[in-house]
Amino acid sequence: MINIDSNWALLIVDYQYDFVAKDGFLKIENAFKLKPYLEELIGYFQKNNAKIIASQDFHPINHKSFNLWPVHCVQNTKGANLMIDTNKIDYIVHKGINPNFESYSAFFDEQKNSNKLDEYLKENNITHLYVVGIATSYCVKETIIDAMKLNYYVFFDPKGCVDLKE
Repeated sequence: MINIDSNWALLIVDYQYDFVAKDGFLKIENAFKLKPYLEELIGYFQKNNAKIIASQDFHPINHKSFNLWPVHCVQNTKGANLMIDTNKIDYIVHKGINPNFESYSAFFDEQKNSNKLDEYLKENNITHLYVVGIATSYCVKETIIDAMKLNYYVFFDPKGCVDLKE
């Protein structure tokens, strides 16, 4: 494990019921296998006084992404629930809340409207992100790209990620 301190945050991207559970509407094969590793990471980051952040797809029922993807992660439904202990999360980023804009990144929607993650990180003097989650080729990738554009140091951990085709 790498050395971290209070300038680091663990960012868990979209580890949610609809992506992880057997009956999830957009189930990703093997996503459930990440949970023990994510819990290990959470413990390590907590022990080192680093922040734990989770992004959460949180779509209104009329979201435009449902033209491309099955209906998933609808606000205030079981499908949107995080599959990690939310008592251990310092901050939850809701994304995809505007029905007209896709938001793969935890930082911005496709029109570059902020999801408030950058503001939270700056307020808490976070300069380094350790990124894991779902799905590598969509939300994880777009989150990492935006983090790097915003000058965060990013550590991508493929062991803590799963993609649609895995």
